Amino acid sequence: MAEAAAPPIAVVNDGAAPAADKTAAKMIDPVDKYAALLVRGTIVGMGLLGTALFLRNSRIFAKFESASQIPKEFIRKELELKGRIREVLPSGELRIEHEPIIRLPRLLPKKKNAKVGLLTLRLAGLDISKAGQTYIARDLRLANKPVTFTVIKAAEAVENGLDADVTIKKNMFTRTNLNVDLVRRGYARVPAPEHPSHLKALQSVPAYSRLIQKLLMSEKVFVADRRGVGVWERDTWVETMQSYPSAMGGMIRANPVTKFVVLLFNVTKDMTLQGVKLTQQMWTLIVATCAMIASGYRRFAAGVDRLSGAYDRVKQRLK
Repeated sequence: MAEAAAPPIAVVNDGAAPAADKTAAKMIDPVDKYAALLVRGTIVGMGLLGTALFLRNSRIFAKFESASQIPKEFIRKELELKGRIREVLPSGELRIEHEPIIRLPRLLPKKKNAKVGLLTLRLAGLDISKAGQTYIARDLRLANKPVTFTVIKAAEAVENGLDADVTIKKNMFTRTNLNVDLVRRGYARVPAPEHPSHLKALQSVPAYSRLIQKLLMSEKVFVADRRGVGVWERDTWVETMQSYPSAMGGMIRANPVTKFVVLLFNVTKDMTLQGVKLTQQMWTLIVATCAMIASGYRRFAAGVDRLSGAYDRVKQRLK
């Protein structure tokens, strides 16, 4: 006879197993605990490092210490740069310490006796006389003065130099364009048209051409060439009178007030012409609309008359 199946053994849960599970749950690997913090810190650190590298390599925050460091895009767009004059050479060139367009706060102290690269600027579009060189080097006292300059092109006569349009800041409210000032005082003049490099620059560099136009106007308007000073010779009274119309005409055309008046006149003229055209078109539309309404009314009246006649004929027949 088969033996009877053993009854199931009841398992008593005295709470020991859950206690062991709780103990196991509390044991966490430290690497897992700080993994999220390490990942976030790495992401933030890489972001800060990337931002620092961008600011260091960005041209907006860069400090140029040689002519080769200035981007061609800055020269092409004629961006105005700032700096401070550290040295004036006897030949009239300026040695300038460039200042970034946007200055960042310095986190690390500046090294002592650190050599700073200086830009060598030559006044563009000028042949400076000996008196002009002395005037720049001694009389103006330009050392440590702030300047703004626009690079026109590379200087051919100066190694690693730049031809620039330089403006000196005398005080809070006064600025002087050094290129124009030398021409006005008779210490410099524009190179002759047959000069090879001058002619080549006029044909290939638009900024140089505009600067030469401004300097030529200064030669005629500010009477340096008619005072017999500096590098100039006195013109005859006939040449002087002949130079007045073109010089005054150029001044009047280049004046901002004249340009504004011309712009206002052109805008008013165009608005008037457009208003007249719009009025003519509106009148044509109104006339055409009235003609269509009149034609439609006549057709409607003719239709009513036809219907009335037809109704009368039908009525007569019915009678």
